[in-house]
Amino acid sequence: MTMFRSALLAATSLFATAAAAQDTAPQASGAVQTPDIVVTARRREEALQDVPISITAVSGDSLARSGVSDALGLQSRVPSLSLTNQGTSRNELGFAIRGQRTQESQLLTDPPVGTYFAEVVQARSVGFAYALYDLQSTQVLKGVQGTLFGRNMTGGAVLIEPNKPTEDFRAELRGQIGNYDMRDLYGMINVPLTEGLGVRFAGKIRKRDGFTRDVLTGRDYDDQDYQTFRTSIRFAPTPEFESNTIVDYIKTDEHGTALVGTAANPAAPAIGGYDALRGFGIPVSDVLGQFAAQQARPHYRFASGSGTGGSLDAYRTQPYERLKNRGVTNRTTYSLDNITFKNVVGYRKLDYDQIMDLDGVPAYLINSNRYRSIQQFSEEFQIQGKAIENRLDYVLGAYYFVEKGKDGSTSSQFPELAIAGAGLPLDTPAATFLNSYAGSGKAKTFALFAAGTYAFTDQFKVSAGIRYTTDKRNARIVDTYPNLGRCFFRLDDGSPPLVPATLAECPQTNSKKWDAFTWDVTLQYEPNANLTTYISTRRGFRSGGFSLRASSVEELQPFDPETVQEYEVGLKTRHAMGGATLTSSLAVFYQDYKNVQKQTSSIDSAGNVNTIIDNTARQKNYGGELELGLLAGPLNISAFYSYVGVEISRGRQPGEFALVGSPHHQMGANVSYEIPLSGDAGAVNLNANISYRTKQHLDKNDVQATEPGYELVNLRAGWDNIFGTGLGAAAFVNNLTKSYYRVGVIGIYNEAGYISSVYGEPRTYGMELSYKF
Repeated sequence: MTMFRSALLAATSLFATAAAAQDTAPQASGAVQTPDIVVTARRREEALQDVPISITAVSGDSLARSGVSDALGLQSRVPSLSLTNQGTSRNELGFAIRGQRTQESQLLTDPPVGTYFAEVVQARSVGFAYALYDLQSTQVLKGVQGTLFGRNMTGGAVLIEPNKPTEDFRAELRGQIGNYDMRDLYGMINVPLTEGLGVRFAGKIRKRDGFTRDVLTGRDYDDQDYQTFRTSIRFAPTPEFESNTIVDYIKTDEHGTALVGTAANPAAPAIGGYDALRGFGIPVSDVLGQFAAQQARPHYRFASGSGTGGSLDAYRTQPYERLKNRGVTNRTTYSLDNITFKNVVGYRKLDYDQIMDLDGVPAYLINSNRYRSIQQFSEEFQIQGKAIENRLDYVLGAYYFVEKGKDGSTSSQFPELAIAGAGLPLDTPAATFLNSYAGSGKAKTFALFAAGTYAFTDQFKVSAGIRYTTDKRNARIVDTYPNLGRCFFRLDDGSPPLVPATLAECPQTNSKKWDAFTWDVTLQYEPNANLTTYISTRRGFRSGGFSLRASSVEELQPFDPETVQEYEVGLKTRHAMGGATLTSSLAVFYQDYKNVQKQTSSIDSAGNVNTIIDNTARQKNYGGELELGLLAGPLNISAFYSYVGVEISRGRQPGEFALVGSPHHQMGANVSYEIPLSGDAGAVNLNANISYRTKQHLDKNDVQATEPGYELVNLRAGWDNIFGTGLGAAAFVNNLTKSYYRVGVIGIYNEAGYISSVYGEPRTYGMELSYKF
């Protein structure tokens, strides 16, 4: 921590040094010319190098050339960004920025990193991984974004900006084949209908066999079978008016994510119970032996046996994941002189059904069927403009958001132990002991905000903003043993589950309302056109909520918002070196979190274990990001390094890791080189991407869930516009070095007695053919 404070002081001195440079160095004659990516981090279009925020922006073409086909690959290009699977599914990613991560994926529990598609927030990230096609850019904003993007942006925001219809006819068709019988087809057509009216269709279909195989059934998992389509309509009848509408659709029908049994805890009551029963001659599963056998199997092989039937299989159905995610977005702007009116409205509907074996061994420890049906609607109105002789850029806005739906599951937990403990024969249907929770809820948010940047001189600017937000949450939980006609819900006095006359007496409800102010202030100094320095402080908060998996009155109590105060110092430069241009971006940050939302366990007076989300913790996150870019004719190099540290000053549990879901150190580089061929022969494009991350803890207190550091190397070579025909061909390989690593865990080693893991993709390779009209 002392080292970090020294680094922060040194970084702050850069700001002062730059300010002093105005009197000692001549003003540059002009900006070094670079093909800057346009970003919208402050809800208006600006050049990347001029924005006083730590932000990484990558064009859609650059992502495709570096082998990034889904959101998980973004971390190979972005510092301080880490993505893990949300427990049980590859279709649901947990984003972490600057050490702030998603712990739960339930309705009424919000992530600290916001994901946006066409400026509309995606409250649930299910299916978001497959949105990375036909893009203008992907922007990752690091740090608190609470003024212009609202609640829950304490870690940052990921902005996906799709391509808009253009005024010329364009079309592209691209197909890929690869190992694991991968087949991928992408198409796009852009049609100008009349002056000011155009439409763009884009879509992608991908199928691939799974790379993890169940040795008992032969079924493959971690497969891909999805289709996604997008229709965009642009209507701009006059220069002052423009309306863009997007309709998008994602559908998956897959075998599901392999949860591989990784470690068992013989000291845990449940796992120890199997050994005790076997010692008495009761023929229950040899759970410890099954976990031990798993360790000897080759990579991407496991023995689950799910879906084989049998009296102890609660579902007798093979696991699967089925998803439908569809949305409609409209952005309309109308400009009058120095003022622009902007409206952003969006609707999204998610339906998700998943059957899974949570332990990944032949014994039926915990099987589950989870379902979600969630709708969201958002409306945002902005007034943007310039004033005071164009020295002031401002935005005023009002925002409304509502999300409602169902989030529940039915699970079978340790049925062999339940049967043996009840003295029942082992052929008793395990469904007798099913536990079902049916959660539903509604979240409403309303906010007013204002932000502006005032240029006191051409070199010195001050930006400030404020936002007022109100949140209301309603929760309803029905937790039952449906086959026994019994409520699985404990009273606050620790009494056993209720046994009502009818299941209609089971529902429990709660609601609460919160409000908060968030704000930011930034001082920006540009001594010349090629140097930007800034220092900022930002206030943010993350919404309170409820746990829809509550099984007691205590667990259904609301948790309150967490707040953060962030301080950041940054420096961005451009340098001309002969025919090359070097860009750099450095940011150092310090964050003070209060009332941190954290899952904790407690024991009530009856000895029941209650798992709740409370606000007792306080922590400090600190670190920095460095990004470098070199553009020298056909050569384009980008590189990054980031460091994140966390210090828990209050509420740290015994054995708890401070930084979870992110490594301390991340680094990476992307190199692309274009070789023009003579005449109209086209051009050869070479691309190499390498990234490395140090060890990280995938669970907060399980040592067995700690993943060592690993590297990923992706290569691509392509020939574009072959002899002027519009044809293209390429070959690619991802994970060249065959790194074997985990991207998620179910870490219940101390509670239920085991850990199961989700592993990253193995080496994949293939060929591509494309045609551009």
